[in-house]
Amino acid sequence: MRPTRFQRVLLLALTTALAIVLLGDGSVVGAARVDAQTSSEASDLPSGTPERSTTDEASAIPQPAPTDPQLFDLALAQNELDALEREADGLRRELADALDAINGLRAKRDFLDLNRPARGEALDQARAEARQMAVAAYVGIGPPLQGIDLLHAETASEMSWRNALLLQQAERLNQAAETYAILAGEADSDVLALTDDISDETRHLEELNRKLSRVTERMPRAAWYISIARIHDEADAEFRQRGRVDPTPAQWQALRRCESTETYNIDTGNTFYGAYQFTWDTWETVGGNGNPALAPPAEQDARARLLYSRRGNQPWPICGRFLP
Repeated sequence: MRPTRFQRVLLLALTTALAIVLLGDGSVVGAARVDAQTSSEASDLPSGTPERSTTDEASAIPQPAPTDPQLFDLALAQNELDALEREADGLRRELADALDAINGLRAKRDFLDLNRPARGEALDQARAEARQMAVAAYVGIGPPLQGIDLLHAETASEMSWRNALLLQQAERLNQAAETYAILAGEADSDVLALTDDISDETRHLEELNRKLSRVTERMPRAAWYISIARIHDEADAEFRQRGRVDPTPAQWQALRRCESTETYNIDTGNTFYGAYQFTWDTWETVGGNGNPALAPPAEQDARARLLYSRRGNQPWPICGRFLP
């Protein structure tokens, strides 16, 4: 006999409840948590998610390998950022020099062309427009008047429209080129040579801007590395002061497996979060902000290590047996 709709719904509810019970007996919920909350501690839990610092900064940063030396060596991480800043400063100086060179060339050209001061500017504009249109034509729909584009038209009206578009593109490109040619013909050789030099310097300026952009894009990642290395640096000092043994990677992995099945972003709503099942309050005692489960794995690893350097395995009453 086929089950009724009510029976199917009831069966689904029972299956879900059974899954929750089984999960509660597993390591994710049943294992020991970081500092089980007392009633007084629970009352201090924030009602919402506060602003996050390190997590927000790293949200768009590709995650490094867990053994990346820059995560653990503050001097190495700082050197990387310092090198990027020096490179950026050098590029900014080159940009300033290029701008000065362009201004100087324009001043020379204007001096040679005092009777027609606007011609130099028009020459620059015409050349730039012709160059820009040629590049746009090639990158966009290919060189002007590509007959193959017409063959893709499905109707006579579409073919007519495409033909008009290509003709318009060709006419605009030719007009820009003719304008530059006329202006270039009117200019004497010295003015034309200076215009060529200005164009070369402008391309050099554009390349410097691209390089500077690539360098500055790497800076947030380098700064984030420093923020993680500082946590490990603080933990190193605690280990030396308290004489504790630093757990091995295998021991940390065993702890994570026991606490959360090594799931860094786990958040079941039971006030324990992330791979190390931090409570919100404990996470904040080691400098964390926001939901621990939203923090990058490298940050969770670093703050768990700092916590252990201060308090040993006490925060993990059951799973802490895997640590020294």
